[in-house]
Amino acid sequence: MSALTDITVLDRSGTVAGQFCGKLLADFGAEVWLGDAGSASPTIAAGAKPGRALDIHLNLRKRRGCPADPDVVLCAPDETAEAARARFPEALAVRITGFGDTGPKAGWRAPEIVLQAQSGMMISNGIRGREPLYGVAQRASFAAGQAAYVQILASLRARRQGAGGDSIRIDAAEVAATMCFPYVLQTIYNGTDRRRGDQDIPAGEVKCRGAWICLWVYSNRFAALCKATGLEQCLTDPRFAEVAERQQNWRAFFDLVQAKVADRDPDAFVAELQAMNIIAARAYRISEIRESRHLAARGYWRRVTIGGRDYVLPGAPFRLSETPALPQEERRHACA
Repeated sequence: MSALTDITVLDRSGTVAGQFCGKLLADFGAEVWLGDAGSASPTIAAGAKPGRALDIHLNLRKRRGCPADPDVVLCAPDETAEAARARFPEALAVRITGFGDTGPKAGWRAPEIVLQAQSGMMISNGIRGREPLYGVAQRASFAAGQAAYVQILASLRARRQGAGGDSIRIDAAEVAATMCFPYVLQTIYNGTDRRRGDQDIPAGEVKCRGAWICLWVYSNRFAALCKATGLEQCLTDPRFAEVAERQQNWRAFFDLVQAKVADRDPDAFVAELQAMNIIAARAYRISEIRESRHLAARGYWRRVTIGGRDYVLPGAPFRLSETPALPQEERRHACA
């Protein structure tokens, strides 16, 4: 039995955020129905067209229609939580919008680029002197869907203790801001105004053979990295020997690392660093993700056949030894 087997969900959000929320609920056993989203255009990213890869990923386990008595309703774009609760008084009514229904930006259109820009995510990422860095995919929508999922679980728990139905409102702009560095709060708190390139954090990027590697080098792992890359001289170099000086010279240090690893196999280099407890990760192209050893080792992918055609899709995102989404046989295998 999965964790949410007794939960019924009506998803008529018509958005990536709402459908991802429904997918998470379905992954853990909920019965999710795709209802009519109506003709109103959502303010955030609309759901994928039927039959597309994203649609299959988000809606694979969902039925079509309207259940009689849903526990959760993911509201349509022009449907208020109050209207949904009027029809289903005991349900959790979830409304996900871009900038909310009140406030100075209520009703704003919120495509991904607007959410990333307004949150501060774009201006905080990228190289100083170049354009802000825009992240790929509908990441703000996926994050908003996950935020809704988390609140739904909390409200379901409260309902089982006698709280009744609930109205849940998720603003994608607020969720996107939580994914970014808290520079706004920092400015309010102490008046500092940090920009790209101002961080003295022990992080950098180097390019191995055909792939970029991002790594964080904390003080207790600095010597290990120097020895692994043949840069023992950096341990006595006045630019790097002490933490305070090192913080001002990270770019020079990573330039030295770059010269040493330019012809290294990226996966082998990452594995070596991780074995030394150095935080490192490879930046994958979309075409390379399927071949990731890291994801394969963790059982990330699932294979399904639909209409005689095979698909490879991401599996349940939260992998614990007792993941509720896994059948008992698979669960025993995962624990082993």
